[in-house]
Order: sequence, then structure tokens, then C-alpha cells
Amino acid sequence: MSLNIHGLNLVGLRDTFRPNEELKLVLKRHWIVYLYLGFYAFFLFFSSAILIIYHSSIFSSDNSNFFTLFLIVYWSVYLLFLYITWANNELDLFVITDQRIRGIEQISFLNRTISECSLDDVKEVNAQTKGLLENLLNFGTVSMHTASENSNFTMHFAPSPIDNASIIRNVIQDNKAKKKEQTEEKKD
Repeated sequence: MSLNIHGLNLVGLRDTFRPNEELKLVLKRHWIVYLYLGFYAFFLFFSSAILIIYHSSIFSSDNSNFFTLFLIVYWSVYLLFLYITWANNELDLFVITDQRIRGIEQISFLNRTISECSLDDVKEVNAQTKGLLENLLNFGTVSMHTASENSNFTMHFAPSPIDNASIIRNVIQDNKAKKKEQTEEKKD
């Protein structure tokens, strides 16, 4: 079974699959999050250029070493912010198999949550796109509500939310039909 989907190397997940479990969908964030990161990076360069151009009016000329230190700290903190934002978006994904759903969510730096539920526990799958940008670029929110209060899955900035929600619903329906067939075979 190949576990390289959409450029994702999911070989590490192979050990976590159950026997005869088949991968159906891997849902990652839409590329728009990288555009947002680009805007943040542009702001870093723009604000640094403004600070360099007007540093003599902001800082006295005696504090040029302080200004250099300020600029280094500013860049370091901002680049750390960019890295954490990138990691939070890059490491979020849903893995949907024919038996269960796994949500891997990077909450914050060094804080990751992995949730899992059986497809039987999923009560509803919703998709939402709102606003002009989300509708034009085809991204939005996919949410799955389960029987448990603690394991609801939500992915913001999901690509093709309506199509992916339909795929997830179809996987759930196929799972229910397969289980129904198996119980009928056991009765006979």
C-alpha cells in the first residue's frame, strides 16, 4: 500500500493502521495559509525597511548599537512567530480510513493533539464556505461531530470543503453498508 499522497510521506502511519484498513482521504490545509505567511513576511521586510529609513528620527544617533540590537531581536522574534505559524498550519491533518478518522492537530509550539474515532461514532459531517475569498479559492471549514463531546474534528482552511465533506460522508456510508452486510452474513 502506497502512503505517499499529495506529497505527504505517511509511511510512519503504516504501523498505526489496523489489519485490512485502507486509507481513503488525507485532508490538509489549503495553500492560502502560505499566502497569509507571505503577507506576514512582507510586513517583516516592509516594517524593517521603514525602521532602517527612519531610525535616526526614532533613535538618537548615539544609540546606533541599540538600534542594531533592537533590529536583531525584532527579526528573531518575528521569524520565530513565522515558524510557529507555519508549523501550526503544516502539521494539521485528518487521516480518514475505511474504519476510523484520525485528527492530528498542532495546537501550538510543542503542543500536539491526536484524536481518533470510529466511523460509527460520527454523527454529522459539515462543510462551510463563507465570504468571497473562500468561495473563489474553494476553501473553508470541514467539521465532524461525533457521539463523544471531546472528539469533534474541525479543520479551518480546508481545501474543497464541500467535496471533501461528501467524500467523508460516502466513506461513512460505505462503512455502515459493509458492517450491515457482515451482520447479515453472520445471521445466515
